Amino acid sequence: MYGQGYALTLNLATWQNTLLPKSSVRAGPEPQSLGQNPVLDLPKFASSKEWISRFRNWGQSIPNQNYIPASAADPFSATPIPLTRSVETLIRYHIVMSATGSHNDKAEVLPPHLQSVRRYHEVREALFARFMQVKVDLAGLLVVMSARMFYISRIPFIGNASPETYTQIALAAVREQMQDCQTKDSPRSVLVRGMHALALAACISQQFGAAATHIRAAKSLIHFLDPTDPLDAFIGEGLFNIDRMISTETGWIPQFDLLFDPGPLDHSRLSFIKHELADYASGRRQPTASSHSPAPDSCSPSDSLMPQYVDFLADASTTLHHSLGRGLEQALQADLIHPDLASIFRDTLDCLTVAKYVWRTSDATRSDADWMCKRMRAISHRLLLLPASLSYCDDTMKTEALRLALFLVVVRCTNRMSYRTAQPNMRRLQEALSGIDTNWAPTSSPEVPRYEVFETVRTSRSSTTSSPSSPSPKSSALLENSLLLWVLMTGLFAAQGEPEESWFLVRAAFVAEFHMGLKSYEDLQDFMMDYLYSSTQQQYSLIAVSLHLSS
Repeated sequence: MYGQGYALTLNLATWQNTLLPKSSVRAGPEPQSLGQNPVLDLPKFASSKEWISRFRNWGQSIPNQNYIPASAADPFSATPIPLTRSVETLIRYHIVMSATGSHNDKAEVLPPHLQSVRRYHEVREALFARFMQVKVDLAGLLVVMSARMFYISRIPFIGNASPETYTQIALAAVREQMQDCQTKDSPRSVLVRGMHALALAACISQQFGAAATHIRAAKSLIHFLDPTDPLDAFIGEGLFNIDRMISTETGWIPQFDLLFDPGPLDHSRLSFIKHELADYASGRRQPTASSHSPAPDSCSPSDSLMPQYVDFLADASTTLHHSLGRGLEQALQADLIHPDLASIFRDTLDCLTVAKYVWRTSDATRSDADWMCKRMRAISHRLLLLPASLSYCDDTMKTEALRLALFLVVVRCTNRMSYRTAQPNMRRLQEALSGIDTNWAPTSSPEVPRYEVFETVRTSRSSTTSSPSSPSPKSSALLENSLLLWVLMTGLFAAQGEPEESWFLVRAAFVAEFHMGLKSYEDLQDFMMDYLYSSTQQQYSLIAVSLHLSS
């Protein structure tokens, strides 16, 4: 008791001698006994304004050398992990990064009037409130941000901090939480959030084995998440997306079944959108170009050598032509695609229809854009699950090639890290095509066939919902090789700047000239306009192939 009183007396005396200006402190002996009250020795001021002015002037004279990182944010060291300079940097990085969205979507590529306002504001607020109190949440935030800063943003660290260091901190925090769950009956949702952070950091660091282990552990505990809590719902969807990211880069079958699929769009709404697009295509209504980002130039060195760093939807308002997908519709009507994969192609074409409506008109709603984004992410997951259920038959390699080609397009539209996933999936596509001849037609004709659909397509550009009649055997052969050429052109686009580029280039030029009868760049462009294709980003690929055609 007396010790505490003596310490308080010394602290007050120290406060008087250090905080107050020396000119205002009356000289006198320092208190030596407990009976003296140093508060009575405080300087007397004429008014409160004089006290405020004197204290404010003193505060401005504090030297900068006394500043300690995070001393203002956490002056009493109340956070579960000390806020060092490196930790403060990672938190600032998280604030900047999270302001643009999250790993769950690519909402920033949508037209400005369709972007959700403050979509993840509630989640960010909940996360900040929890990591100030829960060690697992703060350690998880640090390990994810350190991995993202180092492996994606390529920002050097301050001091000796590294993703590996924060990984060990996060692992230790998760182990402590596991022990608390066994002894103190702590909430399991905290443990799931820690595993989510470890899985995401490992995926960013390309440690896919460790990431899959964390996902497997979190999957067994995901039922402890509260779906009504915004942060828990965000974590649950995040685990599903991380699982898809791992499968995208490795080719492994996802551990989660299909979740968060909005299902098909309402039939009446889809019919209305198709009718509106038909009016725009016929010229009865004028389309709206709402490009809000600079269009990439595929022929410039920065974009042609590294096309994977350019967002596929950066200039969607100018590249989503009304005829896109027409060739795939003809192939589906001719039953040239495996039934299991054909349903995915049909759903993709529905998403393409809504995408044209979203980017080419000003009449789309946020619900249309939200359905399109969620449906495309579900399609990418279905494409990853397909090899596990695909029955083996004579055309298995052809179906695999079509699956990978469609996946290369879909992943560029849905995944922010598609620049890392393009190359491994392109090599899988090359492996699938290696076992197939360069002619997909069931019977070969002695004469060189021509792409007979050119003239009918040029005269019927205005119709986006036309239903061509059943193709003849000759046109069926052309449609088979049309699919092959589209697959090769898609692989060539993903192989730009890679050793495999020449492999795709030679075969694409051969199929285009000897099976499709294409002789010029214009012919090749008209052909690709009927499939899934970007007229700006794939321009370099078309030029390269056209230079190998005999004019």
